[in-house]
Amino acid sequence: MNKNLVLSGTFSALLLASTAASATGFVRLPSQGVAVGEGDISAYVVCNTTGDFGNNPNGSTPPTFEPSGGENNTCALPRATPPLRGYQRIANIRRDMIMRNTYTLGRSIKVGTVIDRVWKKDDQCIYGAKFRMDNVDYDLRLSEPGRQYFEINDFLRGGFRGMGPISIAYVHTTLGPAASDEVLYRAGLTATSVVNFPGDPAQPPISVAPINRNWVAFTSDINFRDDDGSSFRDSPWFLVKSKCDDDDHDDEHDHDDDDDVNVESNVLRFRQLGQEDQPLIEIRLRGFAPD
Repeated sequence: MNKNLVLSGTFSALLLASTAASATGFVRLPSQGVAVGEGDISAYVVCNTTGDFGNNPNGSTPPTFEPSGGENNTCALPRATPPLRGYQRIANIRRDMIMRNTYTLGRSIKVGTVIDRVWKKDDQCIYGAKFRMDNVDYDLRLSEPGRQYFEINDFLRGGFRGMGPISIAYVHTTLGPAASDEVLYRAGLTATSVVNFPGDPAQPPISVAPINRNWVAFTSDINFRDDDGSSFRDSPWFLVKSKCDDDDHDDEHDHDDDDDVNVESNVLRFRQLGQEDQPLIEIRLRGFAPD
């Protein structure tokens, strides 16, 4: 049985939307869902499932691009800065991923680091996040021998209600010669996380993961050392493109703090969903969001 981490919320009647991920680069997330199966609707589009949602011990296959041949590149952008021509980076900060719960015996333990970044062009912004997991045991209880590494199966970014069309993409890159990042399996307008097991559908219906236009959920499998053997300690860049405030504040200046862009509490959420029977854990951080 799937272990679902469900956040409450309501949604209005939905119309059938046939748009689905099928292209390289930014892919729009239909606000009324994607047609799947026989009359079902899903909040998710599919990007790269070559790693079988982390269930394959051989890992996933990174996207490739022309001229060397393009494969597995739905939702993917080539490595480039900025992500799109004409966009200027306006904010950049590193945030520590701190866990404090019963598993840490009430202590604050840093389990990873997040780069939170924003690019802007006129009234459009791209919100990016990339994280690296630490080599650290978060479970300090004596009843749990060995090392338990925090695994991120879902990353959520909030603050997009009323921001018009929402598009997503990811950039597969590397943070060092011995490291490689995981791919993006799927993304959707939902605040409900659904763990994927072998044989599960890639696009769960809205009866399981309702549409929530305030949140974008990215499904991946990030862990310093994964019990299933497919260990990727680095995420790709997870990107969300939406409307934002069209003002004149210092668009040409690269801010390494929170001073001149909107910051909201708890809009970055990192979820361990128990794909290898780990406990359900969520870490919430402040982050950049539309005004």
